Amino acid sequence: MKNVLKYGAVAAVMIVSQTASASFWGKVKNKFNDCKYSDQEYSQTYSYEKAVTPRLPEYLGGQEFSENDFYSKPWMRDFRYVIVINKSDKGRTAQTMRVYEYGRQIINSKVSTGREGLELKRKNQVCTGAPAKSYWSQTPTGYFTPKFLSKDHVSSSWDSSMPFAIFYDVDNGLALHEVYRKYTDYLGSRASGGCTRQDGKTAEELFKRVEATEGATVPEINPDGTPVLNEDGSVKYINKQYWTNQRTGEVVKFNTFSALIIVQDVRD
Repeated sequence: MKNVLKYGAVAAVMIVSQTASASFWGKVKNKFNDCKYSDQEYSQTYSYEKAVTPRLPEYLGGQEFSENDFYSKPWMRDFRYVIVINKSDKGRTAQTMRVYEYGRQIINSKVSTGREGLELKRKNQVCTGAPAKSYWSQTPTGYFTPKFLSKDHVSSSWDSSMPFAIFYDVDNGLALHEVYRKYTDYLGSRASGGCTRQDGKTAEELFKRVEATEGATVPEINPDGTPVLNEDGSVKYINKQYWTNQRTGEVVKFNTFSALIIVQDVRD
């Protein structure tokens, strides 16, 4: 009875407040639900989930982007923006993002990519602050194109805001977005759940630049960095993208953007 009264008092105060955050409500829910693993439960569940949870494919291996690619791969110049992210944990350009506009570098900033570890699922579905299913917090290497943009996105898995989100991997919910303020000091290190976090100024600028290119005709690129070819061997160009929901079979159409995202893992 005491807990019920306490819960009601907290709820009443927060209903009045206009500053109540999703993360606060998540903490309240977790407090009054069975959301915390015991040490034994955690150890057993983690061991099992680690064994059965597949990692995402890495498409590039040790392949490194070079500015010479703008000349050796002429199709690359047909993207207005080329965004190069190095997810490595060591090296001169580790945890950085370089943005090129028509081959000229315009942005060089620190980022945070995935922690590259197992993210254990929440104990119960009503709990917050953890994913619904266990997964590896990878930022997979490869070539990607933006699928959709969401200016004020909120992550339902992590109960966290993701402003200026540029989603490029819909299957795995991966995007470039602004870092949540309390994680700003982690920029320059592997610290995210798989997305690429950026400082606020960079995230907003990049979002607006990419948004302005919506509907552009661009080359269709495979994740391994090779262009999709027509029957005659020429590079295929598209102004629409299609994604199939693996769970429902539904085919979703997305607009194109004149931006190419390259994620690499290079120690230089």
